Amino acid sequence: MPLTYHHDRRPAVDAIRALYAASPLRRPVGDPDRIARMFEHSNVVITAYEGDRLVGVLRGWTDFAFDGYICDLAIHPTYQNQGVGKRLLKEATALSPQIRWVLLASPIAKDYYGHLEWEALSNAWLWPRAGGPMPDYAQFQAEFAELANKA
Repeated sequence: MPLTYHHDRRPAVDAIRALYAASPLRRPVGDPDRIARMFEHSNVVITAYEGDRLVGVLRGWTDFAFDGYICDLAIHPTYQNQGVGKRLLKEATALSPQIRWVLLASPIAKDYYGHLEWEALSNAWLWPRAGGPMPDYAQFQAEFAELANKA
């Protein structure tokens, strides 16, 4: 079945949580209300589906004139290396050629964006979120394996 791509089709919170757990994009998948708020307040949501199954999501913000930020790019492991992430990024960057997009890559995906012609930044700054550091990937996968299997 071919994949379909949608702008602003808000997936169900449980589908997002499962995809994040499977990808593994370390997001607060144990807090469905927080996941819901993340999507409620994002003005760019682009999704990839195979039938009714969510297999990829890009979430971000932009002013549609000058700047944009891609918060999440999550692809189900079964669909990685098939161009899904590249297509989601292309859909976002096609919103306007005047937008300068920025993203913060996860440690396991930090080398992915360079081959897509994204430029690495040396002038970024980070204000840490409350609650301490994110769990490492092995810990995250172990904690949310059951949820990931629902993706």
